[in-house]
Amino acid sequence: MTKGKMAVVVTVSSAMTIDTRQLQSTTSDILQICPRFRLLVIGKTGVGKSSLIHQAFNIKEVHVSEHTRGKADIDKEFIAPENERFVLHDSQGFEAGDIDCFKIVTDFIDRRRKMPKLQDKIHAVWLCLPIPHADGRLLESGVEEFLKMRQEILGKIPIIVVFTKHDIFVDKLELEASESGYDDATFEKLKTDTLTKLCIQPLKEVAGNDVLHTAVSTNEEYEGTIRGLINLTTTNVEKFVASEAAITMMIAQRVDISLKLKASIAIGKKRYWRSLGSGMDFKGFTMLDCLSVIHKDIIQVWNFNDPHCHLASDQFKDLMLKDLDKVDLPHTAEDLVFGLSVVLKIADVLTLVDGPLVPIAMAIGGGLVLVKWAYDMYQQTKLTLQRIMTYIVDLTCVMQTLFLLAPIAGSISPRVIKIAVKAYEEAGKGNVHSAIHSYVTVTRSGGDDALEEIVRLINDNSIKAEYVQDLRAQIKVPVDSKEDEGW
Repeated sequence: MTKGKMAVVVTVSSAMTIDTRQLQSTTSDILQICPRFRLLVIGKTGVGKSSLIHQAFNIKEVHVSEHTRGKADIDKEFIAPENERFVLHDSQGFEAGDIDCFKIVTDFIDRRRKMPKLQDKIHAVWLCLPIPHADGRLLESGVEEFLKMRQEILGKIPIIVVFTKHDIFVDKLELEASESGYDDATFEKLKTDTLTKLCIQPLKEVAGNDVLHTAVSTNEEYEGTIRGLINLTTTNVEKFVASEAAITMMIAQRVDISLKLKASIAIGKKRYWRSLGSGMDFKGFTMLDCLSVIHKDIIQVWNFNDPHCHLASDQFKDLMLKDLDKVDLPHTAEDLVFGLSVVLKIADVLTLVDGPLVPIAMAIGGGLVLVKWAYDMYQQTKLTLQRIMTYIVDLTCVMQTLFLLAPIAGSISPRVIKIAVKAYEEAGKGNVHSAIHSYVTVTRSGGDDALEEIVRLINDNSIKAEYVQDLRAQIKVPVDSKEDEGW
């Protein structure tokens, strides 16, 4: 079997030749064009580049700017083994009169711009600047020159000016506001006005009104600022660079669950989800082939730290398949949003096994998919449509649950997967199965509008990005990945 492809072999008796057709993963096609998001980060040592990269891409260690001034090896590719969808190039900030560093950066960008393949080009630039004190200066002369020449230097490559350490800036203003007795509304205006005075206005005076900018902090309570930076980057990469690079950014980032959902839906719409009504892509393949390529598309988008590839295993697929046809599962109270319901069930699962180290038992096959119909050839029936739709929504919901658990556990393991699957089974699986069964039973379109129903169900059972941090905080019991626990 070719990596990333599901194959079916058809024997033609008259000539005894073999015709091999393949179901190609859509995500794999995109990653073949752009396997990693390539980011250039510019900024002085101490500005917060390392913690920013760690927060955005959830990698353990980022060794940037560990060089003497002006000696940074901008050509060096920083690739973390726990997130191989991201590659970083680092450059020191531009000191006043430092012509050599300026030339190193501009020459590097020029070389990369001339490279023919998208995967080798720079996809975005983050120019990191600390928010200055009241009497401080935001821009050094080298930075000013770079910003004035940015269109000539960068072409269409998006550059975002990132004002770092926003939390320190806010803390200082809070101290002033408390002494002055400001109410909340007055304080919010003070923050906006002060940031404009110290950062935004000086920036626009040099670079014009169209320069992209945002303020961030890597402090946990300011996670929304990192999501804002990721969204701003992704939007402009899609607009000015390439859609493949934008999707790779959504895959590489690990801070915004809404972008994971957006990428999953976008990839599904490109091929397999779109043609469920006709089944044109699946004819001649087994159901396991069809579901496996959909499975691969989805898990690649979520890009968890899964060094042993547990998410691609037959054991995990068997967990996803075993109750696929059931419509009489317990339903969740309608007044509970999906994210809260999942967290409550995670707590229940961990409590029932009396702690983080007791094995979680779930009946599955030993390395084989046991559901017999999975080996049947695809047929265009309502039951087939129901199974594929259910698999897509179920797997997406389990991925969301893993998004809550992964940073706590550290890496994906059979135990972490079983916690996620069991929590989803009790939190929302019954509602999803019942809704899809009802849709398939009454639909007269033959499934032509199945894509719309899938997207609706995913949106109805989605965890909102702004709630992720609070939901994780509610998981009180430790989540140990316990690598030696089997399936």
